[in-house]
Amino acid sequence: MSIPYVVHLEDQNAVELDIVGGKGANLAILYQRRFLVPDAFIITTHAYELALNKEVKSIFSILDRLDVDNRNELETASHHIKSTICNITLPDDQIDLIIKSYDRLYQNTSQNNFHVAVRSSATAEDLPENSFAGQQDTYLHVTRETLIEKVKECWASLFTVRAISYRNKARIDHKQVKLAVVVQEMVSSEVSGVAFTANPITGLRNEVVIDSTYGLGEALVSGLVTPDHYEILFDENQQPKIRVRNVGEKTIRIIGKSNGGTDTLVTQDHERIKEALSDENILQLAVLAKQVERSYDNRPQDLEWGFAQGKLYILQARPITTLFPIPKHAFGQSGLRCMVSFGTIQGFLEPMTPLGESTVRTMMGSFLRTVGIYQNASPEDDMSSDPSRHQIFKSAANRLWIDISGMFTSPLKRIFGVSVVDTGMNQIVQYIKRSKTFTPPSIFSAMKFYFFLILFVAPVIIKSIRNFIFPRYGKQLYKRKLDEYHQFIDQGFDPQRSQNFTDCVNHFQNIFSILPPLIAQYAVSCILPAIVSLRLLQRLAKDSVDALALTRAVESNPTTEMNITLWKLTVSIKNNDSTRELFQNESTDRLVNLYQERSFESMIQFELEDFFRMYGCRGIGEIDLGRKRWCEEPQIIFEQIKNYLKITNPLKAVDKIHEQSQQTAYETYNRIKQQFKCPFIQKPLLSILFSRLRILFSVRESPKFHGIIQTFGKCRRELFRKAELAVDERFISQVDDICFLYIDELHSLAVDTDQKNYSRREHWQNLITQRRTEYHKQMLCKRVPLILLSDGTTYYDATTVPDENSDKIELMEGEYSGSPVSPGVYEGQVRIVDDPVNSHLEPGEILVCTATDPAWTSLFPIAGALVLEMGGMLQHGAIVSREYGVPAVVGVANAKTIFHNGQLIQVNGSNGRIKILAK
Repeated sequence: MSIPYVVHLEDQNAVELDIVGGKGANLAILYQRRFLVPDAFIITTHAYELALNKEVKSIFSILDRLDVDNRNELETASHHIKSTICNITLPDDQIDLIIKSYDRLYQNTSQNNFHVAVRSSATAEDLPENSFAGQQDTYLHVTRETLIEKVKECWASLFTVRAISYRNKARIDHKQVKLAVVVQEMVSSEVSGVAFTANPITGLRNEVVIDSTYGLGEALVSGLVTPDHYEILFDENQQPKIRVRNVGEKTIRIIGKSNGGTDTLVTQDHERIKEALSDENILQLAVLAKQVERSYDNRPQDLEWGFAQGKLYILQARPITTLFPIPKHAFGQSGLRCMVSFGTIQGFLEPMTPLGESTVRTMMGSFLRTVGIYQNASPEDDMSSDPSRHQIFKSAANRLWIDISGMFTSPLKRIFGVSVVDTGMNQIVQYIKRSKTFTPPSIFSAMKFYFFLILFVAPVIIKSIRNFIFPRYGKQLYKRKLDEYHQFIDQGFDPQRSQNFTDCVNHFQNIFSILPPLIAQYAVSCILPAIVSLRLLQRLAKDSVDALALTRAVESNPTTEMNITLWKLTVSIKNNDSTRELFQNESTDRLVNLYQERSFESMIQFELEDFFRMYGCRGIGEIDLGRKRWCEEPQIIFEQIKNYLKITNPLKAVDKIHEQSQQTAYETYNRIKQQFKCPFIQKPLLSILFSRLRILFSVRESPKFHGIIQTFGKCRRELFRKAELAVDERFISQVDDICFLYIDELHSLAVDTDQKNYSRREHWQNLITQRRTEYHKQMLCKRVPLILLSDGTTYYDATTVPDENSDKIELMEGEYSGSPVSPGVYEGQVRIVDDPVNSHLEPGEILVCTATDPAWTSLFPIAGALVLEMGGMLQHGAIVSREYGVPAVVGVANAKTIFHNGQLIQVNGSNGRIKILAK
């Protein structure tokens, strides 16, 4: 298809992105939908390609060699490319086409002093995933004589410093981006500004935000004035009401000059204190903004508008790309919903694969049905790729969200809190409880809920009492049930059964109907007595911090056992001269190759293989079945061994730290005994509670490792083995493609593979490609809310909500507070860490990060203290810190921004305060 050189807004192909770019397409869409948009024509991307035809090789050659992190090199390259484009000589026939289109535009107006706005419109601009706002140039009040010059300057603006940097950051290939130029009738606005059809700060979707100023909008978008600011809330009947009104100074205004170009005037004092818009105009604009949004399938828009001669014009429209997506309502749900981040609870904020999402949803759904919740949903709903079937565990931005709305209308809401998971999240939840209204359940639903809850709670309480009296029996019974469960898994995946792909997936589905009831019936009844014992110990001790110290004596914690095993392996390497030299001198990748080639000395090779046999099912983001395990990607373990080899102080040896930690627990136990006023009663009670805590508290970690993670390792291995059949039949390209399917889709793929339904090949390949692209895009999202409301409101941290206890905390300058989770005081230098594989953490440094999961565990013996942006008493980082005696403070919002590498700080894990000692 031949692409025209120029198109007009009413033309059919004026809405095609590849031809007119994002801005041009949006204007044409609005124009064709009968919104009041100033008339325009568009110089297409074909014109851009023709103009740059001779220069394109040299331009992209410069960009290919460019180091975008070198500011001077970037500026030099940008200047050279822009000069090259501006000096291009256009053929006469192309100039004639542009000028004739300009004349046609002029003839359709009644203006004597006709000017145009010349706006850049890139093909990667004003899109739902990338807005590119402000990346290319716009020129106002352009005359016929300067039009060609401004068109070339627009083309050149595709290669400004900010545009090149933005594309590089967004991983957009420079060669794939083209530029069209919009030439639009200039509206001499008396008042202009921007309107967001959703609040870009809070995320609230039923609120329009308007900024307005006198004259052209250039003064506002360039940040030259403080505009009038309005927030207009739409009620359930779509009636607008001005909720916030702030009158800005509007010190200047920009207007057009009669001979072209613009002029800046100072606003008179009496006009500065006046509002530029009347209330009638404000509401008119808000209603129009929502109409525009609805025309874009309710996707929030960022609009530029202008009032001129009593008419309200839409000058530009682009998607708001900074809003976090909202999980969809499930079928039958209505009213306000509140959802908490599952990733925050796990200390894992990266996106999840579809298979990982649906596996967790299925497993957690089965658990909730066991305890009497979630009875109106089936396992098939949890496995489904249809979001309308997901009642509690929902998806947005490739992340799981737990709908806790029911807790706000339940009589249990008084005791409901999430402080043990994340202190900031709990503060937000308590605020939402006080300030929001949720739809109550029907009487029938409530009675049904309590009926099933009682059926579960009564047996659990009885078992918990039994396990409190006989803790070792309860723990051994739980372990026996776990062994039987793993025998069931292994029998179902037995290679001698010669399963087809469908049988394998069926067994995978059955596994997650068995594990949750096992955890609910046997693990919960061990964990409850341990938690009750801890709570009573906190009351029994004078200082609740001492009760936390007692948890260091717990036995058989799987995370601690893993670390000690890895330390013993490190000691073997340290004592073997040749192997130690390899670890000191060779790269991590080289060491991995030696391991995979079985080239280490036999004893070291055996110990490494034994470690991966037991713990190779773990990995970064291990709660996602779709993520690689250590057995597949062993680099992190070899990095951890290298870190352990840095430990030269015998007192910092991992096994020694563990012994010291346990000794500290017993010293604390003895100290508490000496403080009693009624020792005859309190000492026996202390002894009983401490023994229950010591025996049973480690079970808290067991369901995740021995139940979930070991299961994931086995399922991933077997599913990948069977997925080779789909690869051989060319339904998928590689075995890990199955990670981008939900469980119901995985079952369909297995059926298609076994039945050789080749007509479905293209369907699966296209679906997986689409899912992979979206997953990698979401990997770039580094800021994830703690809590989302269904009206769009986002809470990224607790600093955005009022704290009822804030007046009780007095902080000095340079002090910050969080939640103390592991006692002790430590002073040292900060090390900001985003990835445990490339931590660069030196012994004694203070580890500052967002959150941790078991992949971070080996850094704890090296760290002097721990500061987390997220977390609570039972988060991974808190538990491991207590076990190793590392002072820790969690819930310090924006800690990675507040502190910087090398900064000297003091961390007080007893009172939760952090003090900057030296900049």
